[in-house]
Amino acid sequence: MKQNNAHIDLRDSSVKSNKDDPDLLGISVHHLADDFLDEVRIKFPDSAEDTKIYEIEDLSKLDENGIIREKSKDATCPMDGRQGAAYVHTLQGDEHVGPSSIMLSYAWKYTIGDIIDVLTNYCTTNNLNPKEVYVWICCLCVNQHRVIEKKRNGEVVPFEEFESVFFKRVTSIGHILAMMAPWTKPEYLFRVW
Repeated sequence: MKQNNAHIDLRDSSVKSNKDDPDLLGISVHHLADDFLDEVRIKFPDSAEDTKIYEIEDLSKLDENGIIREKSKDATCPMDGRQGAAYVHTLQGDEHVGPSSIMLSYAWKYTIGDIIDVLTNYCTTNNLNPKEVYVWICCLCVNQHRVIEKKRNGEVVPFEEFESVFFKRVTSIGHILAMMAPWTKPEYLFRVW
């Protein structure tokens, strides 16, 4: 992977969110760097680490599942009991999933390789085990099947609902890692929200 100049927030990530709340589960840095990246390499052999999140799960393609929706299409969502879950809810085992210790704030224009580099560097810099650092990342922790359902029905999530949901996650997780890349003109600063 290429070296990037993303800003790394060095705050303590040892505080864990409520393990009994499936809405606050995160994916281990280990899983992202090994298993998820392998899934991306299989689907996108020519671009692999340079694949952008919006290419991994293209939400404009309502009837074509990307990697995220494909993996979770047959899983039962623990939030509403319906078929189709968030990617995080398909994972098992402590080295793959656990209570979120950090929330990654990023843009879907970022590449999976850059995201993994930032998270791996975060673990290395802070002497943290990647199997024990669980990241809440919206593309993998929000149920993308429900996002598509709302799009199909022409529904727009009111700002108040969006604000309430993210407020709960931010305050419950307690630690945000803001990814700024490229350093000279971070996409993060130009996203919609």
